[in-house]
Amino acid sequence: MVYEIALYAGLIILAVGLVHRIDAWFMLQVGTRRGDIPPARRWLAALKGFLGAVFTLRVFKLLKVLVFDVLLQARILGDRRDPLIWPAHICIVAGFVFLLLFHALADTFAHLIQPFYQSTLNPFMFLRNLFGALLLTGLILAVVRRLAWKQRIRTTARDALALGILGAITLSGFLLESLKITSYAEFRAMAADYAGDLPPGDLQALRAYWVEHYGLAAPLPAAAPDMERGRALHESSCAMCHSRPSAAFVSYPVSRALYPAAARLDEAGMVTVLWYVHVLCCCFGLAYLAFSKMFHVIATPVSLAVAELAGKQQAPAAAANRQTIELDGCRHGGLCHETCRVRRGRLERIGTAAAYDPMLLYIGTKAARDLGSREIAN
Repeated sequence: MVYEIALYAGLIILAVGLVHRIDAWFMLQVGTRRGDIPPARRWLAALKGFLGAVFTLRVFKLLKVLVFDVLLQARILGDRRDPLIWPAHICIVAGFVFLLLFHALADTFAHLIQPFYQSTLNPFMFLRNLFGALLLTGLILAVVRRLAWKQRIRTTARDALALGILGAITLSGFLLESLKITSYAEFRAMAADYAGDLPPGDLQALRAYWVEHYGLAAPLPAAAPDMERGRALHESSCAMCHSRPSAAFVSYPVSRALYPAAARLDEAGMVTVLWYVHVLCCCFGLAYLAFSKMFHVIATPVSLAVAELAGKQQAPAAAANRQTIELDGCRHGGLCHETCRVRRGRLERIGTAAAYDPMLLYIGTKAARDLGSREIAN
């Protein structure tokens, strides 16, 4: 019940935020001389441009942007003054995309690869740890680069909150999986659901097999259990859904470290507590996405695609859309990375040596030509 409420609340808030942010793309005027372009005309120009890109050969340009500039982060690869920016971004992007598609949305996407998908089977258990580790590595690099170049990279409260949310999601996910490996309560629930009403001797044999081979923290009977019987029960009832947890190369070592306290943690219901923490952090991140810096995971790909597809001359409505979308995708809380190629190129085109101000300060004071933008068709 809590999951459904949190999920739908997060989705509703996200939808409201997306409508608000995207609607602003067609309402704001940035740097154009024409201030009388109605939003309906700008929406129509956007629809026309989208259809023209998808249903013509220009779709290959769009695919190029999605692969090279979004997934591979090629545009920041050559930033020599900030050598950590590309590794940090590529780790975060790769980890986030995989975990979103093949963990959070696994019921939809994972079945395309493996029809009988189970999160506790390989390759998904291994890959979940791999991409979770990549995401965590990217977050650590993001913190390190902000500490190493704190004079050049301003970190706002929104930046810290975005990193904190992703970090909480990742760490709670690893801890949750670690405690599930050792949890006797989880084992009993699994045995009841999939092995049926086992006689006490068979249940003890299966439990002993899991203690030996699957990292379970459970009491063993005084008499030596029948391990061969346990193996047979495991293969008939459990093996089709469970790979060896050692494949979870992050969670499994953590479970070994927690093993001495596993019984107490299980009795305290920490699996349930961590499940709520993980789910609520995910839903909070979902709701906060459109109102935070994390929105650039949407705005930046759209901005890059629009810039790639734009011609040398554009109608005023299309140019106004492009400028507002590029601004939303490029800005980071109103500030720009001082080594950004776009920033340096724009400064050269404007022909000024003054310190760069946020683009928002130019609204109503600079025309498109003054900002180095493309020509606008008459």
